[in-house]
Amino acid sequence: MSLRDVGRRHLALIAFYSTRYAVRGGTGLVFLLLVLVLGLFAANLLISRVEQLKLSAGGDEAAKERLDDVVRVAKPLVEWAVGGREDLPVTAAQAREGRDPWATYLLQKRPALLSAILLGLLFGLPLVLASGAFNQYSGDVSTRGIRFVLLRTERANIYFGRFLGMAVFAALAVGLVLAIVVAYLGFALPFYTWGELLGWGATGFAALVLLSLPYIALCGWISAAIDSQFGSFAVCGLVVGGIPLFGAIGGLLPHYGKYARYLHYLLPWGVQNRLLHFEAGQVALAALACLGYTAVFLALGYRHFSRRDL
Repeated sequence: MSLRDVGRRHLALIAFYSTRYAVRGGTGLVFLLLVLVLGLFAANLLISRVEQLKLSAGGDEAAKERLDDVVRVAKPLVEWAVGGREDLPVTAAQAREGRDPWATYLLQKRPALLSAILLGLLFGLPLVLASGAFNQYSGDVSTRGIRFVLLRTERANIYFGRFLGMAVFAALAVGLVLAIVVAYLGFALPFYTWGELLGWGATGFAALVLLSLPYIALCGWISAAIDSQFGSFAVCGLVVGGIPLFGAIGGLLPHYGKYARYLHYLLPWGVQNRLLHFEAGQVALAALACLGYTAVFLALGYRHFSRRDL
């Protein structure tokens, strides 16, 4: 089988029914619930503290004068996510003053609360995706049900159609979470205009969708290689969560710490925060890296899927 076997109509049909099945199926509902919990929990941690500032300030007008306090609420998470990177373009003057231009951009030039929430989603979404994308093929392969689909279409249509279906479902889930968060920030808090929130929210949505693609492709590769649903779930979780964990633990070792951080680049962990960088070039490189990871994982997964016994 080759990529020339891909047919647009079959691909679109399989993608549509994969998305529809994900919405109706138990795995898809669990994934949707986890995305909602992740987004709303991250938002609540910050918004609840800001609402206390709003109340203590004596109303909306007075609360506008407390914007610096709002930035302080978001600052620890933002600096943790983007700080401590040796390759940040910090000028000598900024270094003397202890200011990070990336953190300053996210906290001052963009809505600080939304920046912190987006960084929390960038960190947690890969872990959640492992719980939703692990069963793209393994379940049907284990029950031999996929053989009936092969009677009417080619393997390439099945493989890439299900990948697209999961990608669309993930985008819908992420869009729902961001719509809730942006709407609440716009209606309940007086700190930012609708234009700022909608513009930065759209940028964050694009970043999260781009980030989801390589992880869905990775989980698809694992799902195509393992027949057991539980086995696929376990391996997806270990790979997606284990690589950054080992990188963090290795960073504490005295002799190998400076090399351990390169483990993050086995997956998009090492570049994903740059999707919210203040330089357009860095954003473009991060986006290209995510697409590159996606292409590699898709190629490896399809190579295995096209040769295995179904």
